[in-house]
Amino acid sequence: MLKSLNIMSEVWFRSRKREFFYRKAKKEQFRARSAYKLIDLQNKFNLIRRGDVVIDLGAAPGSWSQVALELVGPKGRVIAVDISPIMSLSGPFEAILGDICKESTIAKVKQTLQDKLADVVLCDAAPKFSGIKSLDIGIALQIANCALNFATQVLKKHGAFVTKAFQGPDYAEFVQKLQKHFKLVKEVKPPASLRTSSEVYLVCLNYIKTEAKQE
Repeated sequence: MLKSLNIMSEVWFRSRKREFFYRKAKKEQFRARSAYKLIDLQNKFNLIRRGDVVIDLGAAPGSWSQVALELVGPKGRVIAVDISPIMSLSGPFEAILGDICKESTIAKVKQTLQDKLADVVLCDAAPKFSGIKSLDIGIALQIANCALNFATQVLKKHGAFVTKAFQGPDYAEFVQKLQKHFKLVKEVKPPASLRTSSEVYLVCLNYIKTEAKQE
């Protein structure tokens, strides 16, 4: 009986938490409650500054791009990339349709950047969940690896990278890979994330870009 009550209590808590951030997002005109995850990360790490060039991978419906646009200001730039169309946003915003795991999409972004590199690369992408936990976590990690590959090709030296990840069998290995590319890697679980979820965000600072790769 006690176990059943605990399960019911947890379900109720998750539902209330989702509802709170959903209503907050609607009131403040964000496209999704995930906006508050980036806001929390920004408050902790000051990732995005005025005038920055930000690339938002897996951006649809665009809530992270909305936050990024407010932070970069009129002299900055936000490039949103997703396999699904993204409704336009006011300000220095561009949307690119493409799969972040394909080199052709990276080429499109490089062409858009011209001779510049990004200050920050963000990725809040997640797979369509099948309900099979091990499969879903594995696919999510593949997406995070694609985001890392993308970031290493468009990010300037000392830049920042943030990606969603799910803790699973290969998670520690992925973190070690990040540590080879960035001087600081931090695992964070924002308040808007459900506490029972294995979802975390990996905040990677001070990109180690070799001179051979520097454009």
